[in-house]
Formats: sequence, structure tokens, C-alpha cells
Amino acid sequence: MVLVAKFLKIVIMDNFPCGIEQLMPDSFLHPESDWNSGQNASGQNSSPHGSSNKSYLKRYRMELDFNPKDRVFVPELPKFYAWQEWTWKVQESHANVIFDSFNKEMDCKIFSSFHTPGGCSMLMREICLRAEFVPEATWLILSPDGPCGSIQAIMQKGKTLAIQNVGVIPQHRKKGLGKALLLKLMSSLESYNLNKITLEVSAQNLAAIQLYRNLGFRKTKLIYKEVLSFFIPS
Repeated sequence: MVLVAKFLKIVIMDNFPCGIEQLMPDSFLHPESDWNSGQNASGQNSSPHGSSNKSYLKRYRMELDFNPKDRVFVPELPKFYAWQEWTWKVQESHANVIFDSFNKEMDCKIFSSFHTPGGCSMLMREICLRAEFVPEATWLILSPDGPCGSIQAIMQKGKTLAIQNVGVIPQHRKKGLGKALLLKLMSSLESYNLNKITLEVSAQNLAAIQLYRNLGFRKTKLIYKEVLSFFIPS
């Protein structure tokens, strides 16, 4: 029963892609792939849950010890880009950026909300209707072509803020917008009595992991999430 409960805790997740979960060393990771489809190179069962007919995607929980008085955060945007603070009028713009940022990415294999614009609209609606939603830490980046970057946040127990959906649409990447979103979020939290900021990221997303490390985040847990059945690789 205990094993079943642990399995369900990992597989049945809150509907938030960056929702959160003791430190496990990198040596625990299976080196051959970011996919774990139930067997290792020798043909023996290597699934974290002992199942040979399911696939799992490795993800990290990353955390940052946070005290806004310790650092000065300077979020800079390229020329012609601008910030848009949260209002209810931009809810659908956030949803559109989430869809354009994630619908063809790795995370789409484990979060069904990313598959359609309607799913992203529902996801965004669920985030902003939560009592723990933090509007001050929810931002859009606007470009001459329209909204192109998005970030949201919710509060958790223990003075912890959980980042949700750091998204930049493909044609606006490699311009420092992801870093700007994170710094903008941090710069908006002076009135909050926080100890920690946390997020989740797929192990294959090396660029994002490096960005988070550069900002002071550290890996604190390895999580396996079940791949949606229609995305299991052959």
C-alpha cells in the first residue's frame, strides 16, 4: 500500500506544470537517456516504479533560497520589448503565450493542458483563480508582434513561492527574455515574506537548467512523471 501511495504521489500531479516535489544525487540518474521506458541497456527492468509498459520523463525540482534584501534584481528587456503587469484583461494573452511556448516542447508529453489553446486557457484560469495566486509576480513581455513571454506564481506552505510556466515563444528566444522574466518576478516580491522560490524543469532542458543555476537555483529532487500514453516513444 505504501508503494502504491508513493507511485500515485508522483504520477497523479496537480494540473500545474511547474507545480512542485530529498535531494537525490545526479549519479542516481539513468545516463543513457532522459526517457525511462522500463528497461535499461541490458534489458532488465529499470523503471522507477517497476513497470515495463510505461514511460517516464525525468524532471528536477530546483530551489532558490530567497531574501529580496540580499540582492538587487535588474530585469532588462531588449529594445522594443515592454512589460505588462497582471490584470484580468490579459488572462487570455498569458494562455496564448503558454500554448505557443509549450505545445511542441518536451513538457507537452506529460501535461495535457499544453496540447490545445483551450487547455492552456483552462490552465491559466485555474492558476489565477487559486487563493494562492500571486498577481504581483505574474508578468507578460510584449513585443511589436504581441505578447511573447509569460510567467506566473502561486504561494505554497513554508513561505515558498512556486513559479509556474516560464514561457517564451520560439521566435523570441535567445534574447534573454527567460532571464528577464525570472528577475522581474523576483523584483516584484519585496512585500512578501518569502524563504524560498521553487520550480520544476525537465532534465532534458539543459538551457533552462543552466539559466536557473546561474540565478542561484539548485537541484533538490529528481521526479519521474508518466508520459501520456499517446506520446510513449516506440
